Order: sequence, then C-alpha cells, then structure tokens
Amino acid sequence: MRFYFLTIFPGIIDAYWRQGILSRAAENGFLEIETIDLRDFSGNKYRKIDKPVFGHGRGMLFEPGPLKKAIGSVREKNPKVKVIYMTPSGKRFDNLAAKELGTHEALLFIAARYEGIDERIARAEADYEISIGDYVLTGGELPSLVVADAVSRFLPGTVKEESVAEESFEHGLLEHGHYTEPIEFDGVKVPDVLRSGDHGAVDSYRTEESLKKTYFNRPDLYAEWRPKLEMGQSANTLTRLKKENKEWEKNIRIIEKISKEWKNVGRNKE
Repeated sequence: MRFYFLTIFPGIIDAYWRQGILSRAAENGFLEIETIDLRDFSGNKYRKIDKPVFGHGRGMLFEPGPLKKAIGSVREKNPKVKVIYMTPSGKRFDNLAAKELGTHEALLFIAARYEGIDERIARAEADYEISIGDYVLTGGELPSLVVADAVSRFLPGTVKEESVAEESFEHGLLEHGHYTEPIEFDGVKVPDVLRSGDHGAVDSYRTEESLKKTYFNRPDLYAEWRPKLEMGQSANTLTRLKKENKEWEKNIRIIEKISKEWKNVGRNKE
C-alpha cells in the first residue's frame, strides 16, 4: 500500500510516521508514504494556494488549479490511486470502510484547510469523501492520519492478524477491558477468572464484559448487533435462537443477565 498526503503542512504528516508500529512497517517495505506540498503547485512566487469563497460569509478555499495539478501528478505516477477528500460533510468512517480502503493499491488524501476545497474538484477528482466524526478540526491532516492508520492495521506486515481479529468492532461489539500486573492496585484486584487458566471461562467473561461495555457506551452498536425481534415474537424468537445456535444461547443469557443487573439504569428506560 502506498499513501500520498496532499497538504500545506508536510511536517505534520512526516512526524507521525517516524515512530511506532507503522514506522517499522514502512521501514520494512509494507507501507510507502509520500507527502506532497500543495504550495509546490501554486504557480506563483508567493506560493499562495487559497482564494475567498463566493457567496455570503467569510472563508477561504484551496484553489482548484493547484489541486488539479497536484492530483494529476500523482495519477501520472500511479493511475490506480484512489483520491480521498477528508471533510466533515463526508461519509462517516468506520471499521468496514477501513477494510474496503485497504483493498486498493494506493490512496491519496487531500488534507484541506480553511473551508475545504472547491466543490468542482471534490466532484471531479475525489473517489471518496470521508468524515471521522461529527465535529470540525482546523485541518485535514489529523483526519487523514486517522484513516491511514486504521487502514494500515488491515494490511499484511503491520499488525498481527489475531490481534486485529480480537479488537473492538470486529464482531459488532466493543472490546472487553484488559488487566495487567500488579494483581491488586488501589484496592482493586484483577478478576479471578482471568487468572484461573480456564480458557472457556475467560472467553465467557470477556464476552459478557464486551456486551456490557457496548450496551452502556455504544447503545447504537448494541442495537445493530442484537437479534432483530419483531413485536409479539420476541419470546418465540429467543427460544428458537437458543435451540438452534449455542453461541446465541450463551449471548442471550448474558443479555438477560445484564438487563436484570442494570434494570434501573437510565439508558435501559430509553
């Protein structure tokens, strides 16, 4: 995989890739990183690449001319590159999107500033418009790095496959909590089951903790994950699931237990 970052602050991008797991992956040839300074395509001695927006209100945009030239220079080197415009108005990024992007040979991130880029470039050049959340940052460098980091984790040679498979979102739920030494810290002990050596018991405990964390921290994920039960058929459906699928039988019993334990919690009343 090759990542291109189109930015007016190359130093932000370069600094990120100098450390950590992904730095080693790049050194070993599993990733290739190239930063492109948009100002190099300005075409003027002042290296100016922005102009005021048309219409009411204040704001500046990256000009379409320098952007088109910069994108074109990358396409000449790598015709298969996919262009990603990082914008708060884009499609929200998630784990599935990271996997999809990881199937491409090369990605070019447009890390915009100010009010973004000219809409004509967005429509003509961008293969994806992506947002990392419902908030606004001062520039597209951090969102670009967030997406590139998430995509990198699914590429061979970066992170062990078994590590990725056990993390949040891989099975539709948040990951359970983790513990390390010492066994007791500030009066709180590591749960006995995690030190029991019983792999089955550990797995059951982690499943329950994963469900709890998702239920209370991300009710939206929990709603998507749980069985879709129609009105008036809940009991019958649960019974059938329990009989047909041992895994669901275990999960449903955990859900029932959580519901009883936390029946007075505000979220349960929503």
